[in-house]
Amino acid sequence: MLFPIVYNEFGSVLAQPQEQNQTASVSVGGVNLLANLSKTPESQAKGLAIKNSLEETEGMLFIFESPQKYSFWMKDMKFPIDIIWINSDGKIVHIESNLQPCIFLLPCPSYTPKDDSMYVLEVVSNFTNKFNINIGDDVDSQVIKHPQR
Repeated sequence: MLFPIVYNEFGSVLAQPQEQNQTASVSVGGVNLLANLSKTPESQAKGLAIKNSLEETEGMLFIFESPQKYSFWMKDMKFPIDIIWINSDGKIVHIESNLQPCIFLLPCPSYTPKDDSMYVLEVVSNFTNKFNINIGDDVDSQVIKHPQR
């Protein structure tokens, strides 16, 4: 495990575990995915831009500290994707389908949900259409906290 160097207020060095290739099983619309977890601002800034492709059974799950209207864009992406915003109850609140990578030298649009989300799942392009994924559907994973149902 890698430990980045962090300095405390007295100037001494503290070691902290670094997020590295953590994954979790995620179920959406009856389809099971293996999702890379993105929990730090550094990994969230890079997102799937670090990959050249994505399989239908793969994804990336962004986990945030608090519910907000998180915006995403396709800067530095190499392939199209669908983006699914999920609230703190594990329900889908917004979907953007078949988002294309930004074209060099043109403005890169941002995609923002109308409702707050706590999680964002990126999957292969047209996943939501192929598996009939809709707003209001549940997303299940051991890393998504669900209220008592």
